[in-house]
Amino acid sequence: MAKKVKKLVLKDALEKIRESLPQLPTAEETQAALQTITEIMNDLDTLRGHLARFPGEREVDQVSQAIHTISSFFDSVKDRPLLAEALFTTTTKARKPKKEASPDVDGLMQLLEGLPTGSIVAELSKQKKDTLVALSAKLGISATSKLTKDALVDKIFKLGFANRRGYELLGGEKGGA
Repeated sequence: MAKKVKKLVLKDALEKIRESLPQLPTAEETQAALQTITEIMNDLDTLRGHLARFPGEREVDQVSQAIHTISSFFDSVKDRPLLAEALFTTTTKARKPKKEASPDVDGLMQLLEGLPTGSIVAELSKQKKDTLVALSAKLGISATSKLTKDALVDKIFKLGFANRRGYELLGGEKGGA
């Protein structure tokens, strides 16, 4: 009877092994795992190299002493303005004066007055900001250079052209009736 129990136990063990065989990784999965392990090892070697380049205690102490020395030097220069002037002379390049191109505001006004209302915003958007500021001054619209270009375009369009054209249309309708 002992032999029969051993055969059943051995048979059960072999049956369990056979059932677990499909759970083993395939050749592709094994290869992918080996590739991942190799990549991790390479990354760790790179990290080891970077860590080896960090300064040691001796280098840190040297840098700290150098910073202290430089700081002391600058403190001593504060008390001696002639020394500071001699050591830290700065040379400046002669700058060319900027040519201020006067924007052709009158020509722009004539161009804008000839355009249909829908095209005015597009034309204003093409202009430089300083031209828009000059145009707003010409139209009597309060505007500063601190406004954004889009805000200037909007303000000039609404107050300078759209409102005026609206008033002219309304005035023309009243006069004609």
